Amino acid sequence: QHYFIQSNLRMTSEVINGIEVTDYRQQAQLEQPPDTIEELRGYLNKLSEERDGIQKDIEHHSEVLRREKNVGMDGPLVDEEQFPRSDIDLVAVRTSRQQMICLTNDMRGVMERIEVALFKLHQISLSQLHPPSAPPQEGAIRTPAPSRPPFLVVRGVLPDSPAQNSGLQDEDQICQMGSLHKDNFTNLGDVAEVVKLSVNKAVPVKVLRGGTPKTLALKPRAWHGRGVLGCNVVELDS
Repeated sequence: QHYFIQSNLRMTSEVINGIEVTDYRQQAQLEQPPDTIEELRGYLNKLSEERDGIQKDIEHHSEVLRREKNVGMDGPLVDEEQFPRSDIDLVAVRTSRQQMICLTNDMRGVMERIEVALFKLHQISLSQLHPPSAPPQEGAIRTPAPSRPPFLVVRGVLPDSPAQNSGLQDEDQICQMGSLHKDNFTNLGDVAEVVKLSVNKAVPVKVLRGGTPKTLALKPRAWHGRGVLGCNVVELDS
């Protein structure tokens, strides 16, 4: 007889920082982010610091592997006669390889938590931006919501890029990108997450161009150039 046991283990394979990693960890419930905008900002700042620390450690161990004859994650550790190589530091290589695997898994976990927190932050911000309202009474006049101040600026729009096709131009000042605006913006990682979650989807972008407000539909997508936008977005100098 054959007995089949349903496993809760997830086995996923992906390439991060040039390393193919198979994750055999048991499916873990992601920690729940805070419920208020202020707490979410602090939580995201903490996660960003954690992500940057992990990335710094990954770069350190990558440099070790490059320094040791560029052995990488899968270069041979024995010579043609199957003896341990004497031209590299085998202990350093094994240690860095193990650390790279652990750090890559750690990076995946942090990025998942950032994605969940950003989604929640944007949902809360969107609900505050457009709260449920009672049906307008006869004769009532709707006044437009005041525009938000710009917090990003567009630079280096490339020809035939998604950015150019959407109508974005150099020096456009972004007031809102999807649900991201100055009040819930923490750093440029927020922009990267919005773009990542919006690939092949139209994202409303409100800009100021020469003092005139405009609303564009930006659709991040693969094209013949680098990235999915074809432009740079930097913080606006205050």
